[in-house]
Amino acid sequence: MLRIPHEVVSWSKTVARCGTSLQDPYKPVQIQVGENVDCTWNIERPANETTRVIFSTLELNPAADCSEENITVFDENLKKLGVLCPTSSRIAVFEASGNINIQVTTNSDVVMRTAYLFYYSLTLENDPICGGQKNDYKGTISSPNYPNRHQPFTFCVWDVELPKNTKANLAFTEVFVEPDAACRFDFIAVFDGPSTSSPLKTVLCGRTVANLETTSNQFTLMFSADYANSYYGFSVDYAAVLPPDSDNSLSCSGEAMTVVINQDYIQSLGYNPSELTLEDKSCTPNSDNPIVFEVPFTSCGTVRKVEDHTVTYTNTIHASTTTGVITRRRNLQIIVTCELNSDSTVEIMYVTEGDIIQGTVDTGKYAVDLAFYESNDFTNVVTDSPYFIELNAEAFLQATLKAQDPDLTVFVDTCFASPQANFQGATHDLIRSGCEQDETYQAFASGSGYARFGFKAFKFVSADTSVYLQCQLVICDINDSGSRCDQGCITRQRRDLGSSVWKTNAVLGPIRLKRHTEAEAEGSISEKTEEVTKTDQSSLYVLGISVLVVNALILAFVVLRYRRRGPTGYSYQPVATH
Repeated sequence: MLRIPHEVVSWSKTVARCGTSLQDPYKPVQIQVGENVDCTWNIERPANETTRVIFSTLELNPAADCSEENITVFDENLKKLGVLCPTSSRIAVFEASGNINIQVTTNSDVVMRTAYLFYYSLTLENDPICGGQKNDYKGTISSPNYPNRHQPFTFCVWDVELPKNTKANLAFTEVFVEPDAACRFDFIAVFDGPSTSSPLKTVLCGRTVANLETTSNQFTLMFSADYANSYYGFSVDYAAVLPPDSDNSLSCSGEAMTVVINQDYIQSLGYNPSELTLEDKSCTPNSDNPIVFEVPFTSCGTVRKVEDHTVTYTNTIHASTTTGVITRRRNLQIIVTCELNSDSTVEIMYVTEGDIIQGTVDTGKYAVDLAFYESNDFTNVVTDSPYFIELNAEAFLQATLKAQDPDLTVFVDTCFASPQANFQGATHDLIRSGCEQDETYQAFASGSGYARFGFKAFKFVSADTSVYLQCQLVICDINDSGSRCDQGCITRQRRDLGSSVWKTNAVLGPIRLKRHTEAEAEGSISEKTEEVTKTDQSSLYVLGISVLVVNALILAFVVLRYRRRGPTGYSYQPVATH
């Protein structure tokens, strides 16, 4: 293909003229200046046109401070559009109606500064529709017309958000754009975050492939092409991956929950992705590696519950056991809940193995640990799970903020109990909306980063021996006297929370009563089984005693009869058989 040369305009300290006026409808410009420069380049365009300026190279004095060395961009009314500092990203884009002015200021250090930019006026012909927002766990992005040539002046920006607590893996299967050692002309830029102001991850051009991973669940992809040398563009596959220290994640959006699970984690428990289902067994994973479930709010066994202007959607991912008589694998459940109200969304996800809660996923802005303590001095934390306690004995709990921020405190808004790990069916409120519901509930003095409370142990009538707790917690500024943490009990009639708050949830359990055996705690022997066993043993004991009594009576009868026959002189004679 014929390569069209790029016109480059360059100035340095050896040129008397400083700055210039640019009147072309489009033009590439390379600026090279030295020390003590204060120059302005004026891009003059009609007021009814939008002018776009794209910086693809920025090399200012790295030892300089932004206050003494920078590139400042103004619109035609001298309103500041942005400032590029020595530490700024090399990629920057500015748009304004009509004229744009670019002022370059440098300090006295003797070093060459370089900036490359391309500007053009936008029209319907040179501004193709592309880019946009994507919310998914995987997908493909490609340049317009791919695998055919892209148009000149193509400019696209994609903002991609994956499920929370994940990262993005990007696999560029093909990159074929105009080659240049510095990627000045046509380029693909990946920003590690939700906008082009996020840290620049990489810049690609020429003909290559690439694979990279972001640090968060959001990234921004920019594709920019100038007026010359259009090639085939690019194609990239992206997918959500879990960080090395995470086993699963939950994200609530639209009309569904998105659950991402580490395949290695499931396999370490002895299960395969093909054995996982939702409550509706026909609903299986959308992806195997990582394991992804798109859990709809209105099907697949999702349970909807409305309470106090809050709607919750709950489903459970099950790992099916074998269909035989026995199994050596623990019953695995991953319980996911989206709690929606008018001002917030709370995402709850936790794992149970053998009906014991093993861990939760922190999906809110702030994460909180909820734990039992041995006494009301809150010195020794209870590490055993299940937590065995006597009926009616006092249980002490502390909710601790994981973030080390002395200006934050925790408030227990609502806490309720259930005999089931998924909190479906009957529940018992300890406290709701800050109002005590259980007569034994006791709030202890809270402080920076924690809240403390307690209650007396109980069991559910005609239910299992387990008790699980779920607490809805509020995090407030400790210095805000009008915060939710200082309002205490709030009735439904005055539900306004006032100051901004952050909400999170924590689950804990089970609590089991000490009078039950360890075998019962593992769910392998029920209380009824034990009672039947005791009944069978008692029956055998009574039967044995009865047999002994009958044998003794028969022996006594025989002896008595023999004594009566003795004095008569009769003797035993065999009867003849013939």
